Amino acid sequence: MTVAPSGGDHLPDTPAAASQATSEVLRLLDQTRVALAQARDLLADSEQRAAAEHELVLRLQRAIMPSGVTLLSASGVDISVRYRPAMPTALVAGDWYDALRLPGGDLLFVVGDMAGHGIEAVTGMVASRNALRGLAVTGADPGELLGQLNYAACLYTEGVTGTVVCGRYSPPSRMLRWARAGHLPPILVRGDAAAVQPMPEGMLLGVQPGAAYEQVALQLRGGDTLLFYTDGLIERRAVPISDGLAALAASAVPADADLEAHVARVLASAASDTGDDACLLAVRIR
Repeated sequence: MTVAPSGGDHLPDTPAAASQATSEVLRLLDQTRVALAQARDLLADSEQRAAAEHELVLRLQRAIMPSGVTLLSASGVDISVRYRPAMPTALVAGDWYDALRLPGGDLLFVVGDMAGHGIEAVTGMVASRNALRGLAVTGADPGELLGQLNYAACLYTEGVTGTVVCGRYSPPSRMLRWARAGHLPPILVRGDAAAVQPMPEGMLLGVQPGAAYEQVALQLRGGDTLLFYTDGLIERRAVPISDGLAALAASAVPADADLEAHVARVLASAASDTGDDACLLAVRIR
């Protein structure tokens, strides 16, 4: 007597049925191999596109953010800049800086942080930096500059938002006039003390076309160091921004005689854990 296997499925009981089942299994395996090959091709293509986009973004960023700024040394200041990506393989963020001599001899210092990552952030960064450079040659002060830049961001760009701090320095008087658009204030290092500057009113760029930006003045002295930076240097999860600012100020004293060493020490001590890029621009008055 033949006993059927237990359960709902029955094993093929003829050579023809067994051959048919084997053929079906082989057909399914072949379909699976084809699908996996197609998925690998798609993944490779996607990875290549991502790699190409990352390289394009890096080139754009390097084109407008050189590794150092030395052209202003003849104007009575020394400058040191550091840019720290979150990770070597991470999408580049919109952190940027600028430092240039204006017609008439004043110096312009800028640090900004455009929202987002990748091409969108970098194109917003390029547009903001070039627009601000163009506006600055008109002789406008920082508060007016940010107002004009914000107007352009609201009307002529789509979805571009970000923060900027902008300072205009007069070498003869050693006076700095500065304003901010939603950005963190500079830190003044003088002797054995570092002070986070009071924050004038100014909302981030690209939100309200008619926004006004308060401007303040800061009298500087020989030996002073100003730190302009992005929030990737201080933000920590579950820690108030004020604590991060205090920690950054504490790390900036005492000031090293060598500005490069000073900046390297400040950057090394930064305790941010948010995985964001960071930019630091230090200006020392001689």
